[in-house]
This record gives sequence, structure tokens and C-alpha cells, in this order.
Amino acid sequence: MKRHLWFVFSVLLIASMVLAACAQATPTQPPAQATQPPAQEQPTQPPAETPTQPTTERAPVIRFATLEDMTTTNVWALFDDVGASYWNYVVQIYHWPTLFTLSDQRYDFIPAVAADFPSEFTQEGDLYVATVKLKDGLVWSDGSPVTADDVAFTANTVLKFKLGLNWQSGYNPDYLVKVEAVDPLTVKFYYNTIPGLSLWQYGALQSPFVNKAYWEPKIADALAIVNSDEYKALEQQVADLEKAVKEGTATQEELDAKKGELDAKLKEAVDILHKLDNEGEPTFGAWRLEKWEVGAFAENRVNEKNFFIGTVVEEYANGAYREYKEDGSYEFTAYGTPEGEKVLEYKSGPYFDSALYTLYGNPDAAVLALRNNDVDFLLNPSGLQQGFVDQLKEDPNITIVENKQNGFRYLAFNQNRSYFKGEAGKALRQAIACMIDLDFLSQRVLQGAVLPVYTLVPEGNGFWHNPDVPKWCAGDDTKTRMEKAVKILKDAGFTWEKEPSWNEARGGSVEYGQGLKLPNGEKFPEVKLLAPSAGYDPLRATAGVYIEQWMRQLGIPATAELTNFNNILTAVYDTGDYDMFILGWGLTIYPDYICTFFDSGVPTNPYGYESAALKEKCDAFLVETDINKAKELAFEIQNILATELPYITLFTNPVYDAFRNLEYPYTEVLDGIGSGLYGAPTLAKPAAQ
Repeated sequence: MKRHLWFVFSVLLIASMVLAACAQATPTQPPAQATQPPAQEQPTQPPAETPTQPTTERAPVIRFATLEDMTTTNVWALFDDVGASYWNYVVQIYHWPTLFTLSDQRYDFIPAVAADFPSEFTQEGDLYVATVKLKDGLVWSDGSPVTADDVAFTANTVLKFKLGLNWQSGYNPDYLVKVEAVDPLTVKFYYNTIPGLSLWQYGALQSPFVNKAYWEPKIADALAIVNSDEYKALEQQVADLEKAVKEGTATQEELDAKKGELDAKLKEAVDILHKLDNEGEPTFGAWRLEKWEVGAFAENRVNEKNFFIGTVVEEYANGAYREYKEDGSYEFTAYGTPEGEKVLEYKSGPYFDSALYTLYGNPDAAVLALRNNDVDFLLNPSGLQQGFVDQLKEDPNITIVENKQNGFRYLAFNQNRSYFKGEAGKALRQAIACMIDLDFLSQRVLQGAVLPVYTLVPEGNGFWHNPDVPKWCAGDDTKTRMEKAVKILKDAGFTWEKEPSWNEARGGSVEYGQGLKLPNGEKFPEVKLLAPSAGYDPLRATAGVYIEQWMRQLGIPATAELTNFNNILTAVYDTGDYDMFILGWGLTIYPDYICTFFDSGVPTNPYGYESAALKEKCDAFLVETDINKAKELAFEIQNILATELPYITLFTNPVYDAFRNLEYPYTEVLDGIGSGLYGAPTLAKPAAQ
């Protein structure tokens, strides 16, 4: 099940930080918009029906428990603000095609509907253009061909109506001018500037598209509004007023009022678009929506016309990717020669005729259904709560899988403070990182409630993760950590009235350093480490207390101040009056955050951290359109950040999935099977009896 990740938005990174700071487990999906329906003690099951699909060797049904209902099946609403819901995506995310996707586990960028990788960008007049070829012979669920016209129609509709959220992250009107079908299998994109990966490979090329023949006549009424003389006149008036405001001949209030009129007219058109009925819409994915009974269940059935059913996927240790049909009718390879050790191999399903999503309304009812063998998989956007994990572990028929979230908690420093600045400040951060024993903290202190994180790009994000960055003192014992940290500080010019040392008595322990002095001879000042209170987040509160002690062992007079979350945000993002803090981030698969978190002058970088080396690499990385060159730059950036340490990464919360009666070709998934792959109904097989 290749993973469509275009709907995880970098524009929500600040919100992700807040969410990560507000909860022990952080969903990476957008928040559900629907009102949660009441719990149902006896969930309504769909009536028995004669299958509409041909007889197969598949099992009858894979059964999922859901906690909230869908709110829409309209594709225009689904990927706009009004339909952004995990529970909508669980059932429908794979219904529509994308030109490209990401491979399993490793997240290689690979063609989906596209036949091969896109062309290079070339300039035509004032615009920059690139083309993509589509695979020949692909069809929608109604048997009609998938064409470049479908792609162009979708993109231009999004641009015309200025749709937001996921649509905008793919077809961004600030950069994308138009899309054309050059011929039935060639689509051409026009940009006003050469787009970087976030706009191109991780934007337009991974955005969904719809069936033009079905939708073009249906959107006529909405289109009539934005094509009307009235609407065009409002657009011209706004443009004239914008010019007049710059020239000082009109007021901002006049401009805002006219923009309000234009926005209201656009909203009228978009509302019509969002509410269009989509009964009988042709889709593309391995699943198609068969039935939705509001407040009870939704059912997907196999789309037998999907090209990728039965495709064999192989990933190799040397980085190569291969997919093929066993009858020899299709093969695609990328990223090297597929030879040597295979790290992944599976044959794509579905292995069930239908996927049933039954609404239980609350976690207790859903857990009971799993224990009673009424469902096979319990879905939750943030995974299973620890209390339920403990209950379900008692049942030998239920499998519990643990994975890492795509995010981390971190320690950051105010480099506007002289003692955290420059080469001496870097050495200080390295020494602190050396003293922080993440394995001890996560396993011994926090009893496995968290998983250690050593790099900004998680290991699970295989394509982008650099495994060779410095990991300060990882694997060392306490004595070695102390000795290495002291050496780092001494080499940078720090001194002590009493240097830290190792006391062999009573099994060995660190004799705390005293009177630490900066390289200029000044006494190191008292510093505070801001962390959430124990009542708010006991994990980070505990981490803060232990980090205080590790710093004090080096002679750094640090005090952990456990406080209200909002107090931390105010100190960091408003007043700048802080020394150190612990917060968290939720992340995206495309790791542009390795630059945007540390871009001078932006809200995500309140640390006063500036690096000429980082800026040089980031300036190249953020505009690079060659994904392999971008990967090389990302590896270099990760090395810079792991050396200069504006962040010391600490830990992430595990994500737990629970299922029965099922087997998966792999279970190691960043964000988990339920949150990251929506239960992976195309991968799941009936468990061997």
C-alpha cells in the first residue's frame, strides 16, 4: 500500500508544535470536524447483500472499528477545510489517483499513475514548465480511461475556486498558474517560478485528481458565479484598490471592504461545489465506496479495474525499488539496480472483498468489540491509549504493535544569551547532549512510556533520514559520558573551581562540578529550564528534572522550572525571556522543517540561532527540484544540526495498534498502521489459522 502523504501539511507545523506540547500523543492528521455521534451498544451492521464484484479467492470482509462518522463524500470538500477529518480519510483517502506516491516504509518518491519521473523544468516566456507522462491503459472504476485531461481539469478547478488546505498545498495558486493536457497521456504544469520539492514532488505531483467527464457538467453552476461579469468586476475593483492603496489614493478600509465582497461571492460558489452530490462518481483506487449509512457504518468494496491489484513490490538494502506484475506485463525500477538483500517484498491486495467500517462512538465500546471478535482492527488517529493496551495484551488472539510517532520532544536554548552563543555555546550544548542518557531516561526512568530520539529526521522516515549524524555519547556508560563532556568543555576553554570527577565509592557516581567558569573567566550564571508541569505532562516534567541534574553534574547551575504550558509559549515566542525550554513538534515526511524551524526571523526560530553553513545548504535545499540532490543536501543539513545542536532531541511517544485475525507484510510504520496507513486494508491478509 503505497502511501499518499500530500495531505500532511507543512503549513500546520506551528499548530503541530502546540498539539505536541499539549498532549502525550499527538495526531498528525487534521482534527476531525464532525460532532462525535452517541455510543451505540449494538452497532448497526450492514444488511446481507449479493456481492457486486466477481467471485474471487478473497476473504469476505475486513472489519474496522471507528470512533467517529464520516461527514462528506464530496471530493472537493474532503480535501478542503470543511472535510479535513481522519475519519473521512480512513474510508476514502485511497479512492482518488495521484501522479506520484511514496513507497512503503522507506518513503521513496515513486510514480503511481505517472509512467516515469517528471521532466526537468524549462522556461517558456515568463513561466517555468515541466511535463509528466501517464501510464497507458489505466481506467477509472467505470472503465473510462484515465487521461491528462483529468489532471488538468482538477488542478485548474482548484485554482479557479481557490480551494484551501490539502488542495492548496498541492495546487497552490501563488505559484501554479495553470495545467494543460498536451495529449491524452501528457500533462504540462506552468509555474511562475521554479518550484521546490514542497510545491512540486510533495505538492502537485502527490495531489489527487478526479474524473473530468463526471465532474465538468456538475460544477457548471458554481463555475458560472466565478466566471460572471459581476465577479470579474469585483476582481478588477480589488486590483485597482490595491494599486490605489500603494499610491496613497485609497484607504486600507476601502480595500478590505471590497475584498470582503469578493470573498463572499467566491464562498457562494465554493459552497455549491462542496455540496454537490457525487453518487456514481468514478474513482480509481483499489477500493470504492459501496455504501454509507450515516451514524452506523460505511463499506468499501474492491475496484476490480484498479491497475495495481496484484502488483509485487520489492525494496532492496542498496536503495533500489522495484514493482512488477507476475505475468510480465509491467515492471518499474528506480534508485539503483534491484539486487542483493531485499528488505521488503509483498504482493498488493486487497485480500478481502469488502472493508467494513462500523461506528462504535467511544473507545470502550470499540475495545470491547475487538475483544469479542466483532471487529478486526481498532482505528484511532493517535493510536491506542496505554490503558487499553494493557487490557488487550492479556488476550493471546490480539496483536499489539508499537511504532514511533513522526515527531519529537526537544530541548532548546536561547542563543541570544551570551553563554549559549558562539563556539563556546556550541561546546556547552554538545556537553549537555553527551550527559543526557536517552536510553536510561526512556527505559529506566519513564518505564518505556516513550522512545528515544537521536535525530531530527526520524529513523522511520527512511528516504530522508541520515543515520550517520553525530549522536553524542550514545551507548556510553555514565563515567564515559562525564569524561567526554568534561573534555568537550575543557577543550572550549571552560574551567571549574572543582572539576567534575568520578567517585568509585559505592558503585561509582559523578562528583558534581562546582564553580563553572566561561572561557572569558566569568562565572557561569544561574539558568532556568522551562518544562511543562507534572500535572500537564509528567513525561516532560520528569525529563526536565533529570536534565537539571545532568547539567548540575557538569557544574552548570541549572534549575528545572515546571510551569504552565502557556507560560512557556509566552516566554519563548513573546518576551524572549528564557534560558532553555522543552517543547515538541509534529513533523511531515518531506523534512523542510530542518530548515524552516531554524530560519532567522520566523516564528519557529525564537532561539537566536544563526548558522552560515546551515543557511547556505538550506537556500539550495528549499529550491532543489531533483529529489536525489535534495536528499544529499538534507543529509548535510542534518549533520550540521546534529553538530551545532540548536535542538537536543529527547523522545517521542509510541503509537500502539491493536488487531486480530490479520497479517501484514510489515508492521514497522512511522505513526503506526492505523494513524499512518489508515489500517492498510490493501496490505492486510487473513491470518493463518
